[in-house]
Amino acid sequence: MAINPVQRRLAELLQHWQAFIDLPDKRLLLWQAPDSGRRLLDCFFEMQRHEDPEGQAASGTSGDTFIVFEAPFEQAIAYSRALKEALAGQYAASHDELRRAGQTPDWRFEPDEAPDTAAAFVRALGSLAGHHAVFGHLVAVLSPSVVHDDEAWAAWVERALQAGVPEGVRLLVPDFVEVPRLERLAAADRPEVLVQALALDAWSVAQETFAQEPAVGPGGVFRNLLTGLFALAEKGSAEQVLLKARDALAFARQQGWPDQEVAVRLLTAGVMLKERRCDEAVNHYRHARTSAETARAAGHPAGGQLVLQSWFGEAAALLAAGQPREAAPCYEAAERLAAELPNPLLRIEALRMGTFCLARAGDTRAALEFGRPALDVGERLRATSRPMTTLPLHCFEMLRLIEPERAGRIEAIRHEFDREQARRRALLDQQAAALEASSEVAELRRVELQHFDEGEALQQQAQERADREAAAGEAAFVELYTQSQGLFGPSWPVAMPGAITAAPAKAEAKAEEAAA
Repeated sequence: MAINPVQRRLAELLQHWQAFIDLPDKRLLLWQAPDSGRRLLDCFFEMQRHEDPEGQAASGTSGDTFIVFEAPFEQAIAYSRALKEALAGQYAASHDELRRAGQTPDWRFEPDEAPDTAAAFVRALGSLAGHHAVFGHLVAVLSPSVVHDDEAWAAWVERALQAGVPEGVRLLVPDFVEVPRLERLAAADRPEVLVQALALDAWSVAQETFAQEPAVGPGGVFRNLLTGLFALAEKGSAEQVLLKARDALAFARQQGWPDQEVAVRLLTAGVMLKERRCDEAVNHYRHARTSAETARAAGHPAGGQLVLQSWFGEAAALLAAGQPREAAPCYEAAERLAAELPNPLLRIEALRMGTFCLARAGDTRAALEFGRPALDVGERLRATSRPMTTLPLHCFEMLRLIEPERAGRIEAIRHEFDREQARRRALLDQQAAALEASSEVAELRRVELQHFDEGEALQQQAQERADREAAAGEAAFVELYTQSQGLFGPSWPVAMPGAITAAPAKAEAKAEEAAA
């Protein structure tokens, strides 16, 4: 039976994996892939967790046990601890599966009793793999959701290798070509590392998938037209996109599908903008809005959002053309519509960008007047959501409009704090590397706690300097600064809430220090 393109790619990944496993001296597989292939990799890892009802490896799986670790990497000690805790948690969640396989889930592992090091994590993997005979290879997929320091992350991976990956354990690390982090490891030609470049193109998979399916009815025909247009937008020329878009627009218009006309227009406008053909982009965005208004008038559930997209797109094209004064009314219209829908996040963004355009056009008073309602919108958001919007940036940019030099001095304080934090984080990672072979749990915790306490003190000092600078400003500056801190907390603008990660078990660590 023919398999679909997604299944074919997953089968190819399985072949790559098997080629790695067949090399007994290799311990780490480095998969270099485009970012568009990330979801296919996630799908492959998920597939490896499935078994058939008899407990055997399901079709398309390797028979090995994959555990995906997505803990963020901020610094090496905290990362090692997070991996140990995740391993313990995943094992606890697998007790029922082990019992079904005839195993007793009696592996004992207490993360707090092992050092917070790469070596301790690797030893824990080896202990687990040796305790149960049903794993095949135990595979740790190291895929941190966020990496704050590429060099420190790469150094941590190298220390994990240097610890000696046990026979029953393998490490798999995806590295994405748009933002490669492990180039040094890839180029080192280490005997225990295998590097595989993966050709995972999401658009190619989509095209092949649709080509394999019959184009039934108008929907199938338009789907193929739109898929071809997306592919050209990714890899083709602007002229090719325009030709394909003409066909897609004619078909959508013939079928009476204004929402699909919007999709074609927005995509085409984006390509024109990428090619710096700003006037053509503006034209496409305006045509998109006409179609979006038609869809909205007909009761289309996404009609208002489509209109909103067209306003933002047109404003971006006008800004790219160096016309901020002309872009400002677009953001004003977007703000009114976002308030009506409602869409508070895009309303904040429309207010921010409208403020930017008015200020760039030289009308500071109008810019401040237009931008102030964003703070009222922020008041109605949850406190935890506010830092994830563009509102913190908007507030600081308005301070800059009121007193540019004073805002610049506060910004310099923040940058100085950021540089010092980066320097101290690098020092902490050097200390972690020096203690890699240590079996002293308390020493690593002491080093991390010292780092945390010093970081808190530095942040407090920087914040006090920023607050003193702000307090000396004119009334409008002080009022906006105070209102912003009411929204984001007293650590703004030096650091947002949660910017410094607390060391665990702080009280216990201090008690141990005192006892010593």
